Amino acid sequence: MIPNVLHYFSIILLLLHPSTISSFNTKPSRTKPIITCKSNAEVRRAIDIYINPNDRILELGSQLSDTSKYLCQAITNGTAVLVDVKRKETTSGRSKGRDVSILQSFANRVEYHELEQFEQWKELIKQQQFDALILDVGSTIGNDLHMSALIICNEFISYQQPRVVIVKSKLLSSLAKRIIHSQRLLDGTTELPTKLERSTTPILIPCVGVNDYRQTIPIVVRKGDSVLEVGCHYGTTTELLHDAAVTKNKGFCCGVDIGAKIVHKAKKRYPDMTFDVVDAWNTLDLLKLKINNCATDSSLGYDVVYADIGGLSGSNGLLESLALLDSLGNALQPRVIVIKSLCMKRLASQLVPISRVKVK
Repeated sequence: MIPNVLHYFSIILLLLHPSTISSFNTKPSRTKPIITCKSNAEVRRAIDIYINPNDRILELGSQLSDTSKYLCQAITNGTAVLVDVKRKETTSGRSKGRDVSILQSFANRVEYHELEQFEQWKELIKQQQFDALILDVGSTIGNDLHMSALIICNEFISYQQPRVVIVKSKLLSSLAKRIIHSQRLLDGTTELPTKLERSTTPILIPCVGVNDYRQTIPIVVRKGDSVLEVGCHYGTTTELLHDAAVTKNKGFCCGVDIGAKIVHKAKKRYPDMTFDVVDAWNTLDLLKLKINNCATDSSLGYDVVYADIGGLSGSNGLLESLALLDSLGNALQPRVIVIKSLCMKRLASQLVPISRVKVK
C-alpha cells in the first residue's frame, strides 16, 4: 500500500512542475519511439539495433556498469554522456560495482557527470544535442515507477526530439506488452492472448471515437461476463455491453457516471439495467455495486471494464489515465480494460517492447 501512495504522491509533485506540463502538451513527443527493456541484456540488444557509431548518447542513471561499457564500445565515432547522481558509498548499494576504468579506456568518447540533484539533468540537455537517451529507471529514481519514467522520457523528447529513447524498467516493459492499439485489434493485426485471465495487470485497449470503442465489444466481451462501464453517460454503450455479456442465468453489466441527472436519464431509458452514481476513482463503491446487484456471480471485481471519462479522452490526460487504469486494475482485476483516450492510443503507438522487435 505504501509504495502506491508514494508513487502517486511523486506523480502529483511532478505534475505541478511547469516543465512537466509543457512536455505533456507537446504533440511531437508522441511520435518518438520508447523502447522498453526489462533487463541489462535487453538494453544491450536495443543498443545493437538502434544506436549508430556516430551517435551522441545520454545515459541517465549510469552506474559505470557493463551497459555503460557496451554503449561506449558501440559508438566508435560518437560520444557517450554518462550521468548519475552523487551517491555515498556507505549508504548506497547502487554505488557498488562501478567500473571507473571505463572513463580512462574510452576517454576519447565519454563524458561523465555526477549531479548534486537529479533535476539538474534538464539543464545539461539544454546545452547539448543528443541522438538518443538510455534511461535506467530504478537507478535514476530509486524505484521502478513507470509513470515517473514516462515523464522523464517525454521531457527529454520535448527538448531534444531524439531518434529513440531506450528505457530499462520492468513495469514500463510490462505496460508496453499489454497495451494494444485498438486499430490493430480491429483489423486483425493483433489478437488477444488465447489464455487470458483476470489480473491486476489486465490487457489495455485504448480507442479514439465511439465507433472504435463499441466495435471492440464482440472481440473483448464473452457471454457470462461481469462488465462495468465507467462514464456510461445515457447508457447506449452499456446496453450493447449488456447484450454481449448477459444470458438468462449468467452475466452482469452495470454502468456508472458521476452525474446524477445523467444516471437518472439512463435508468429511465433502460429500466431493466443497473446504473448508479459512482466516481470512477471510488473503486470500493464499484465493487459494492456488483455485490449488491448481481445474484449470479459472487466473485469480486469484473471480467471487463470499459471507460469513457471526460478529461481522459483527449490528448493531455496521459498521467491521469494511467493512474486510473492502475487503480481499476488493482481493485477490480479484470481481463481487459477498454478506454476511450487519444493520449493512451498515442502511447500504444509509442511504447515498443524490445522483445517484440524483429531485426530485418
